[in-house]
Amino acid sequence: MSASGGGARHAALAVRSRRRLLEVLRSTGGPLDVAALAAAVGLHVTTARFHLDVLERAGLVGRAAERAGRMGRPRQLYAVVAAPEADEGYRQLADVLAGGLAADPDAGPRWAERAGRRWAKQQVPAGDELSWDEGTRQVGDLFDRLGFAPRLVDDATQRHLELDACPFRDLARAYPHIVCTVHLGLLRGALSRLRVPAAEQAGLRPFVEPELCIADVPIPPQREHERCPTPVR
Repeated sequence: MSASGGGARHAALAVRSRRRLLEVLRSTGGPLDVAALAAAVGLHVTTARFHLDVLERAGLVGRAAERAGRMGRPRQLYAVVAAPEADEGYRQLADVLAGGLAADPDAGPRWAERAGRRWAKQQVPAGDELSWDEGTRQVGDLFDRLGFAPRLVDDATQRHLELDACPFRDLARAYPHIVCTVHLGLLRGALSRLRVPAAEQAGLRPFVEPELCIADVPIPPQREHERCPTPVR
């Protein structure tokens, strides 16, 4: 799987409406037109068509004209594109690795966090110390690029990255103390490489709702003046 292809698929799946469209196509087992898909997920036809175009560009759905002998312009029918063999191989490898680490409850999570920090090293160049506000925003941008679709929300003591589009959700549900710990290492590693204060106090709360995880970055007391006065959305 190429980095660009995987990134495009993760970005396409970062929106809940697109995931719902894919679920409908998978559950029906056959092609559907945009009107039927829009009705199934409660979207306007124009909005559904936009999301289907994104899924098509990402290689997740295919489109073909209906071959029926009808008058007028033929309907465009959408169907799920089978995952490339390489993608399935990566998924199986990830499942095997996560399962192997989960079998060692002592060393597995430690290794997982170190792996997340190595991932951060690949993604984030080391640089000058940033303000708490700018550094946490850059980490939000990183999670956005990786397909988590974060929303930044402030309260009196922390900035929260609300993540409701985890590209690894199924694997995380099966092995949360491994996959979510990798993501914790990614979070702390990225904050550390950006020299954001209190990086090691950052935390991750998996599955606070069925499709929502929240990363928490504390506001250092000496830096509270940098916090935005209103919630960041």
